[in-house]
Amino acid sequence: MHWWEKILREILVGEKLFTPGAGIDGGNRKRLFIIDSVTTSAIDVLSGNAHIKLEKTCFDVIEEAFVDNGQLWLRCASIRANEPLEDSADKIIRERTHSQLARGNYVCSILEKTRVVKYSMRGNRKGIELHH
Repeated sequence: MHWWEKILREILVGEKLFTPGAGIDGGNRKRLFIIDSVTTSAIDVLSGNAHIKLEKTCFDVIEEAFVDNGQLWLRCASIRANEPLEDSADKIIRERTHSQLARGNYVCSILEKTRVVKYSMRGNRKGIELHH
């Protein structure tokens, strides 16, 4: 699949994106973030006053999960708590990086923007699945 190469080709510095938000359209919970820098090892985003580094590993672990299970569905939601939500992109990112930073929403948004995944709903829960 090689998602990282696709992301590096398509994401531009200065681009404005939104976190997934609630519901399929994002509702009023979407939050703006801006691509601040792009290197071969990380994408830095600016969300409010916070600078957040999204290492290549954050994207690789999501890609690996989908390679292992093409029918996988991962929740987008992140909660500002010590424990990430079960079956979420944020949980597997935290486990791989050994960091408690909530970065799943940003990663999901970038993956959706580059059309490697798409948003879908299961009940009132928003998640990502492979874009076929």
